[in-house]
This record gives sequence, C-alpha cells and structure tokens, in this order.
Amino acid sequence: MKIAAPRLRTQLDPASPAPDDIDDETRLLDLALEDVDLSDVVAEHVEFSGCRLTRCKLGGSDLDKLILVDSELSQCDLANARWSDAAVTRLAIASSRLTGFAAPGTSLQHVTVRDCVLDFASFRFGKFVKVEFSDCRLQSADFVSADLSGTVFRRCDLTSAEFSQVKAAGATFVDCTWEGTRGIGSLAGATIANASPIDMLAVTTALASALQIKLAHPDELDGA
Repeated sequence: MKIAAPRLRTQLDPASPAPDDIDDETRLLDLALEDVDLSDVVAEHVEFSGCRLTRCKLGGSDLDKLILVDSELSQCDLANARWSDAAVTRLAIASSRLTGFAAPGTSLQHVTVRDCVLDFASFRFGKFVKVEFSDCRLQSADFVSADLSGTVFRRCDLTSAEFSQVKAAGATFVDCTWEGTRGIGSLAGATIANASPIDMLAVTTALASALQIKLAHPDELDGA
C-alpha cells in the first residue's frame, strides 16, 4: 500500500495564532506553528492546509468538521480533543499524545500515525483509506463501526481495543498486541501476522471466544 506524503512548501511562514484568533471557517494555509497553545479552542469548519505543527497544544479542542490537508504534526498534544466529522487528507502524525482523542465520523485518507499514544481514542463510524498506524499504543481505543478496509496496524498495542461491527476486508495487523481485544470476530477479511507465539495465541483465544469455541488440550479430553 502506497501512502501519499503531505505536500508542503519548502518555506513555510511562521505563525503563532492565539485561541481567540480561531473562529468558524478560519483558514490557516502554508504555516509553521511551533509551541503554539490552542488548547480548548472551539470552532467549526476550520482548515489547516500545508501546515507543519511542532510541539503544539490542541488538547481539549473541539473542531467540528475540521479540514486537515497536506500537514504534519510532530510532538503535539491532542489529548481529549474532539474532531467530529473531520476530513483528513495526506497527514503525518509523529510522536504525539492523543489520549482520549475523539474523531467520530471522520474520513482519513493517506494518513500515517507513528510512535503515538492513542489510549481511549475513539474513531467510531470513521472511514479509513490508505492509513497506517505504526509503533502506536492504542489501549482501549474504540473503532466501533469504522471502515478499516486496507488499513495497516504495525507493532501496535491493541490491548482492550474495540473492533465490533468494523469493516476490515484487506486490513493488515503485523506484530500487534491483542490481550483483551474486543470485537475481534468482526475482522473478517483481515490479515493478522504475529512473529510472537504469545501474541498469536492471544489472537487465537480472542477469536475462539468471539465464535464461542472452547479451546482445550487433548489431555483434558481423556475419557470423553
């Protein structure tokens, strides 16, 4: 799967917008934001296009119908942000904190998320097209009813993550942790590859539980 990288200008204009500068339909174009605090900002139809955000704080922000195109986020804090029905295209997120991040109904296309913490993040009813999570912690993340077709999860911690009612045809999971993962029976059509026998056993156990299959050792059946 080839994921298109964000298309950014070589030289970006530095900017330090304050929360009061962000209103409905504000457009931020071709900007470099460093150490900017936009925590708890509330607005609709905001657009970030061609922007690089470094060490920025967006925790607690509520950006309904956000448009995020050709942008990079590095070492940012998005904890408990809510970005409902966002449209995200060609985005790279790295080394950022997204604990409790909520993006219900969001559309993501050509997105990479690397080395991030997304515990308790929610992507309910989201649509993923050419998206890859690598080396991410997704403990108790919620993907209920999301379309994960073709999405790649590589070396991710999916402990207690929820996948009920997802569409997963063509999705790939490589060397992920599966302890307590829920809704795994909905991953029909996905490919799961684990080099670790322990992680593969966790997958098998979770699948057996979802299908109400009892796993047993032959010795336990002696005399049956």
